[in-house]
Amino acid sequence: MHFDDRLDTVLKQPVRGHEIARVQYVQLLDLLGKAQAGSSGENLDPAYARLSALAQDLSAAERAQLLGGSGLRLCSPPLVAFLAEDDPAVASAAIAAAQLDEREWLDLVPALPVGARGILRHRRDLGPVVDARLDRLGVADRGLPPGPRDERTVTPLPAAWTKVAQQGESSIGELVRRIENFRKNRSAAPAGPTTDAPRLPLGDPDHLPVAPAQCFDFVTDASGRIVRADSDIAPMVVGNLLGGLAVRRTVGAASLPADAIRLRQPIEGQVLAFEGASAIGGDWRIDAAPIFDAATGRYTGHAGRARRLSEEASGANGSPAMADRMRQVLHELRNPAGAIQMASEFIQQQIGGPVAHEYRAIAATIASDTATVLGGLDELDRLVKFDAGAAAMEPGDCDLAACVKETASLLERHMAQRESGFVPDLPDAALPVAIARGDLERLIWRLLAAMAGAVAPTERLALSVSANQAMARTDIALPSALRSLSDDELFAAQANDRGPALSAGLFGLGFTLRLASAEARSAGGSLRRDDERLVLELPASQTPSANVRSG
Repeated sequence: MHFDDRLDTVLKQPVRGHEIARVQYVQLLDLLGKAQAGSSGENLDPAYARLSALAQDLSAAERAQLLGGSGLRLCSPPLVAFLAEDDPAVASAAIAAAQLDEREWLDLVPALPVGARGILRHRRDLGPVVDARLDRLGVADRGLPPGPRDERTVTPLPAAWTKVAQQGESSIGELVRRIENFRKNRSAAPAGPTTDAPRLPLGDPDHLPVAPAQCFDFVTDASGRIVRADSDIAPMVVGNLLGGLAVRRTVGAASLPADAIRLRQPIEGQVLAFEGASAIGGDWRIDAAPIFDAATGRYTGHAGRARRLSEEASGANGSPAMADRMRQVLHELRNPAGAIQMASEFIQQQIGGPVAHEYRAIAATIASDTATVLGGLDELDRLVKFDAGAAAMEPGDCDLAACVKETASLLERHMAQRESGFVPDLPDAALPVAIARGDLERLIWRLLAAMAGAVAPTERLALSVSANQAMARTDIALPSALRSLSDDELFAAQANDRGPALSAGLFGLGFTLRLASAEARSAGGSLRRDDERLVLELPASQTPSANVRSG
């Protein structure tokens, strides 16, 4: 498909809603950014007109974010010149995304607004010839911000400012007056946090503290160095080398950032530490994917998103709206998995007619695998519901001591093959808890099976049940393989790749413990680590029923 065809296709799409406007804005920037310098005309004029119209629906901050966070490369000088006339934040993002050669920069610089020329000084890859052109134009660094303006209109700089910049004059009196006007305009502005306007480095006493960032998008070059990021965070992160940041935690068997960049692999869930001011300093979860040049296939870097770890940790107790969205995603995943299972069972059972034994065996394997996937999705859905408070353990009366004894006895048959097992210390009397029997059996099986799957050969784990005031307590010794893990590592969810006959489920041991903790919490109890033990506490029942058996 030719360029003009793709452009016409985008322009024919109606703009219905804010999200469609954002998508179309990025599409037009991508297509126009690849246009040749001499290809302007009737085929491109409607596209520029549509960009201007979309700017009426998108704020300057949004436009700058879309420019800086979408991995765009602007190779068209006319487009860069067009965007440079926009809001300073948009102009800054456009100049950062521009990929022009020396000749194009030399032709473009004189046509840029004075403010945009100052922004251009922040690039260090222009070359000595372009830098010399900027010097001749009297551009030393970003100038003082222009006066108040509406974000949807572009107002030219005052003539006096243009004259001073173009002629290279150095009037101290003029500079003092501009600084004084800037202070007066700032003091007259309504109070409130602002991040778009640049600040004078003069120590304003009314400086407002910047709230720590929680999430930002970024793009790296081929060496893994961040070259673009969201406009409000870019000054703090651009220049950082992902492979050089301290690794706080790795997820599963995923490659470290330096290895992922070297091997052109995704970076998934790695926790890295940024150093700096409170707005950026701390631990961040990084997810990024490699990007390749569409024309040559050459690797150009990674594009991804960073989330502050505190935000991620608190996300487990998300809002009901977030839980609803997560459950909708799980519903969308169940449908294809269920369809695959039905089709495989249809073949395996020869419902439609005779099937060769080889194909029946393959179909049976697929049916088994999809059943495992569906079981994992059910567990994930259960955790989401419990964390959001949308579900809770069913109340009832059940003997905790008897439940633990029966479950341990079932697991002993598996553990005996490796000469391992539990060393139980259980009371003779009944110890009723206020949970229905089915939910309690599921919780106890989850915990004991997870521990049994992690034991080493000949290892035996202490297991006890006791009463503690209004709570019933179960203590389980951690297997030796888990004792060296930190609490975060112990409860970290990751895919289960151990493949034992008795596993902790599709998402591994950490997920199992998090789900058990959520279940215990919903019943009014808790699951915690106490040195080399797991301690489960559940509310004792004061009204035992027929479910409670003594002796």
